[in-house]
Amino acid sequence: MKLGAWLGNLSLQKKLMILFALAGILPLVITFFATYGQLRDSVISRQSYAANQSFEQTLSLLSSKFSHIEEVSSMIMIDEQMNAVFSQDPDYMQVWEQLSAFERITDYTRILQTNSEMNGIVYYIDDGFVVTGPRAAMYRPIGRVEGLPWAQKIMAAKGDAVWVLAEDEASPSKTQLILGRVLWDVNDYSTPVGIVTIRVELGQLQSYVMNTAVEQLIYVETEDGEVVISNGQDELEHRQQLFTKQVTRERFEPVATDNMKYLVRDSRIGSTNLFLHSVISADLAAQAVNQVRNQVLIVYGAVCLALLVCIMPVTKSITRRIFLLMNKMSQVRQGRLSTLDIATQEDEIGHLVSSYNYMINSVKELMDTQYRLGQEIKGAELRALQSQINPHFLYNTLDMIVWMAQKDEKKNIQHVVYALSDYYKLILNKGEDFVTVKDELRLCEMYAAIQQKRFKGKIRFAIEVEQSVEACLLPKITLQPLVENAIVHGILEKPEGEGQIIIRGSTRDGRLQLTVSDDGPGIGTADTRTSKHRGSGYGLNNIRKRLEYYFNEPNGIDLRSLQGAGTTVYIDVPAIMKGTEEPDS
Repeated sequence: MKLGAWLGNLSLQKKLMILFALAGILPLVITFFATYGQLRDSVISRQSYAANQSFEQTLSLLSSKFSHIEEVSSMIMIDEQMNAVFSQDPDYMQVWEQLSAFERITDYTRILQTNSEMNGIVYYIDDGFVVTGPRAAMYRPIGRVEGLPWAQKIMAAKGDAVWVLAEDEASPSKTQLILGRVLWDVNDYSTPVGIVTIRVELGQLQSYVMNTAVEQLIYVETEDGEVVISNGQDELEHRQQLFTKQVTRERFEPVATDNMKYLVRDSRIGSTNLFLHSVISADLAAQAVNQVRNQVLIVYGAVCLALLVCIMPVTKSITRRIFLLMNKMSQVRQGRLSTLDIATQEDEIGHLVSSYNYMINSVKELMDTQYRLGQEIKGAELRALQSQINPHFLYNTLDMIVWMAQKDEKKNIQHVVYALSDYYKLILNKGEDFVTVKDELRLCEMYAAIQQKRFKGKIRFAIEVEQSVEACLLPKITLQPLVENAIVHGILEKPEGEGQIIIRGSTRDGRLQLTVSDDGPGIGTADTRTSKHRGSGYGLNNIRKRLEYYFNEPNGIDLRSLQGAGTTVYIDVPAIMKGTEEPDS
């Protein structure tokens, strides 16, 4: 009874979870633990096999390469003619004799270099030979290197092939792997007459150790512990201490150090004095097992999901409308109002859905009403701003006509009146709030032409806009007030009252970018500015507000001024072409 009452009081979700666990998860868990041990042994065996195969393949490739190079060195050692030349005293040979003798050696050496995997053969011989030089490509003086550690190692080998790491004298910053052997006097085989070295670039060897298993550190080092190449320099210093002695392990063996466990294997490369080492973290095997375990768990999870899908049709009739209603309520929290469009039923959940839909429709209707009121207020504000700028422009034009009448400039008055008439025909007859940039530029040209006549040609006006700009739309009377400000507060502030105004325009990435620049004195601070024509900034603020209302962007216009160098007004708004949908007004 108590168990039944407890189950009856559980939520629907908890009941489904219990059913899912009993029907699917429990058997899967039992199966997983029953097979885990066999799975672990199989993964470790495959990983060990892959690591050994990778090690043996690398060892085989390096042994083949180094053996071939050692064979080349043996061919040089047994060449009696070559060694006979090296054994001679250069003081008793004419220059032409030396050049003739070394020509044959050079040709033979080049053949060996061409047919072998090496980067160069260098002979260190008596300094007296004319072909030797400190940076020569093939013959260098023995006296310059016989005191170096790598040369002493080669000499100590008594003719055996020795691999050493050394810097190239011709390029001191370049380290190479060098196979060196002693050249003996043919008349006295106990007396060395030089050293022959075969050089191999480390970068050429690097590819041999890169194609290894993940997390497997593999590197080559000399008998003295000098690292030649490695596939993991970051881990090299930490794990190199595992090989305190140069030994050979046929299989990976466990080694512990610093509370860490590793699997290590090493082997001599052929008959050389080089050793190949490989280190694998013992945790790698556990990681591989865990990876396979996780994959199996994913499969089991998919099976559980399939069981859940099978259970869902049974409970769908009960839980579907509740889940849909919960999702809709979550969307309401995010500001997305939408009704629940499902078939109406007469049960308790059906009444709840109907009440929710009625509430959403009421809220949407209220929001639509508020939006229309906001649009009407915005339109009224825009019309107020436009009505302010129109009389301002008309007043400035009439003031100019009065000035011309006082100067008895009848022709100019006629030109201004015609221009004013054309402009108002342009903006009033169409009854539009937007005009093209082309029309705005025509207005600016009319205004600038009048000002040029008024100030005897001291005001120069230029337009540099791309052709694509002319079809873009702007609120009417946007550029003319900026040109007027450039004249009044820019050019007329200069002592000579003369200057230039340039309108530039372009479209970039769907944006219309316009600038109105003057070469006036610039805008100073409140303390330093002594303007003859102080303004209130009304025109600029009016344009800023209109651009913000039309394009819904707060930063459509910006002003930058450098004192003594002029002022530039920047307009950056969306590029809306004539004939496309205009911004909301």
